[in-house]
Amino acid sequence: MLRNKPRKANIAAIPFRICNNFRRLPNRFLLSDNDDNEKMVQKDFEDDNISGEEYNEYGDGDDDLEQRSDDDHIEQRSDNGDDLEQRSNDDHLEQRNDNDHLEQRNDNDDDLEQRSNNEEGDTNMISTSSENETESDYIMSLESDEDYETMSSDNEERHDSDISEEKLFVDEALAKDKLPSFDGDFAPYFQNLTTAALFCWIYKHNISTNAYEDLVDIIMRPEFNRDHIVKNIQRFRSWRERLPLPSISAKSISISSKKTPSTLKDSKMAYQLSISDIIWNVLNNPSLLKEMYFGAGVDSKTKSEYWHGTLWAESPLFGQEQLMISGEIYQCGDFVYYYDNERKLGRLRAILLNEENQQYRLRIQKVLDYSDLPGNFKGELRQNRSLSGEVWLQDEPFLTITTSQISEKVAADTLRITEILYKHHTHWRIRDATFSYQHPSEYISIRQPPSPTIPVYKLFLDIYYDDFGTFRNVYHSLGGVYVQFENMPARQRKLLKNHFVLGFVPFGGNFNEFMLPFISEMKEFEQGKLMEVNGQDAWVIAGLGVVTADLPQGNDMCGVLRHNANKGCRTCTASRESLTNFSQDVPATSRYHHITDDQFKEIFDEPATTRQRRLCTEFGLRTKPSILDRLLRERHLQTPQDVYHATAGKIGRLLKLTYDLRI
Repeated sequence: MLRNKPRKANIAAIPFRICNNFRRLPNRFLLSDNDDNEKMVQKDFEDDNISGEEYNEYGDGDDDLEQRSDDDHIEQRSDNGDDLEQRSNDDHLEQRNDNDHLEQRNDNDDDLEQRSNNEEGDTNMISTSSENETESDYIMSLESDEDYETMSSDNEERHDSDISEEKLFVDEALAKDKLPSFDGDFAPYFQNLTTAALFCWIYKHNISTNAYEDLVDIIMRPEFNRDHIVKNIQRFRSWRERLPLPSISAKSISISSKKTPSTLKDSKMAYQLSISDIIWNVLNNPSLLKEMYFGAGVDSKTKSEYWHGTLWAESPLFGQEQLMISGEIYQCGDFVYYYDNERKLGRLRAILLNEENQQYRLRIQKVLDYSDLPGNFKGELRQNRSLSGEVWLQDEPFLTITTSQISEKVAADTLRITEILYKHHTHWRIRDATFSYQHPSEYISIRQPPSPTIPVYKLFLDIYYDDFGTFRNVYHSLGGVYVQFENMPARQRKLLKNHFVLGFVPFGGNFNEFMLPFISEMKEFEQGKLMEVNGQDAWVIAGLGVVTADLPQGNDMCGVLRHNANKGCRTCTASRESLTNFSQDVPATSRYHHITDDQFKEIFDEPATTRQRRLCTEFGLRTKPSILDRLLRERHLQTPQDVYHATAGKIGRLLKLTYDLRI
């Protein structure tokens, strides 16, 4: 056992082969051809009390090797540069002179040459100093005879046990009785050339399972023709240039210093696709166009598609905004008289198509006179206001009628509405008319197509935005922005190929700057744009229908503070303590787009920063609205809550509490 690390010999000037031979010497004893010689050499070491002097030190000269003792001089010779030979004192030692120098000769190697005389002088000096420092520098503890005998016996037993052990096969050959019995040129392993060639091809090129399954799917198609196979792969690469691939644009956006290291630059390039190119590719894809729905909202008992919803039917960007009835044009948002056992006043909310008979249906919101109000809301003040033309809107549920029930249109400027009647927990209530979602016809107006015969395509777009980590152990996220066309049915929307990438926001990048090109293009589509679809001109209208995001990003795109704030809900203004209050009046506490605009204006007009922050806390808003508010939308209604993120944490906590109670 080595107790002190021996000093390395000075081998800087030793020839390469001798140096390698010297380093291969074991630390305790010299290896021999048999175990008897090994024990003999070990015994000689123990008898002579050699204390750790196992390394021969070489000087700068290549011809002089100094021996440590008069009795145990060993000459090392290397016939091929790698073999070590140990010779005994009687047969293998040659005395050269009185200085006890041992001459090493290499009979088969002519590369060892003697160096100059001055180098020999240096060698003698180093050799002499090496002898004097032997005991002080090298301390080695040799094992006793009993320990060595025990070690040798253990090695012999281990060697015998290794021989007796069975061989371990990493890949055992197939038994002879299990070999297949095929006849032919590739027998007995393969049945024919096809299977043999595919087998060799798979393992030669390391073909994956998915790649092979795709190949099989292509070959097994009935339309597959071997005569159509292109033998030169360069032709496929040249065909890529004629594919209608969208162009990628680059834009420099600012990087926030709060999210990135200070060594990074304050701007970075962001790459994105054009929404115009995406729309053109989708509309000019026959397999997608035939699956998409363009038309009025559908009155269906089962709500499974976006065109079954309220937003599609009411918005001029997506549904049918007008209808000719008895020679008069009725538009969504008009006030009309209709018959329902008697002549009544109402507001045309949406134009629908019946799913069963494809007949038009009209969704009507009731408008009440003073005589229709519940008794607890009747009074002298409201009666006097009714005499001046004031009426009251009734909130949901809405009424659905046929076109034949329409009587006539009413001018909106002749009516005055300041209050809305609604039910809250089976009780009637009245709220101010400002606490209501505006009808899309009040803030959306579109241009008509240049020709009445030109086809019109209205697109309902869904923007999905979420951050994802690019590394496993380092927080470095990218913001993925994707576009989906809700004109497709649900079975097509869920396919990954129908999710279109708009671009990626760099880590710490400004989302508003990244979305500027998208906003500018969408402003054109909101008013209508002439495009070529399948070889003919078409009028394309596109609008932002839904913004899908989780809790943090969804609040950012609504201009609302994060959900850990006191008023961090992007749908209502309820405080954090009252979010679990099931008895709260939702219509009275909801956020409405026009009210939020007034609050943003108040924050912007405040010159003092401290006062701005106080207003932001009071309203639960950020200092500036989102860039998406430049588009025609209702920010709070069209940015729904992410149900999974809102409930997954609560469900996990509930399961943990349930488990703790059981144990």
